Amino acid sequence: MDNVIDFISIKNKKINDEILKIFSRSNSLDEAERIDKLVKESTLSVTDHHKFLAFVSFLEEKKLNPEGIFLSVLELSTHQFKMKYDLKWSSIAHMCFIFMKILNDSDPDKYDKFIKLKKRQ
Repeated sequence: MDNVIDFISIKNKKINDEILKIFSRSNSLDEAERIDKLVKESTLSVTDHHKFLAFVSFLEEKKLNPEGIFLSVLELSTHQFKMKYDLKWSSIAHMCFIFMKILNDSDPDKYDKFIKLKKRQ
């Protein structure tokens, strides 16, 4: 059983590393197909959901729109994002990925619109 857990954690780490690499470029949605593949290959834990809900509550307290923040992660370079928001980029990128995974699982049509948004502009 430990081997299975290790395999899942190693796979998820590789996916997270790849997401951070893709998100670190501005206009990340130009690579929507790569992001989509990673979203569909990944799994979320209960802890991921809890962190995400806490993060959304934090953003609401700061009167920031979560979807707007996530689009900024995807559209802006890391430097531009850090200049615009007083938030840790890598943490926000991880939350954006969790958002996309939850959205894909719960509302695939809305997920498709979200991930393709940049390509239509």
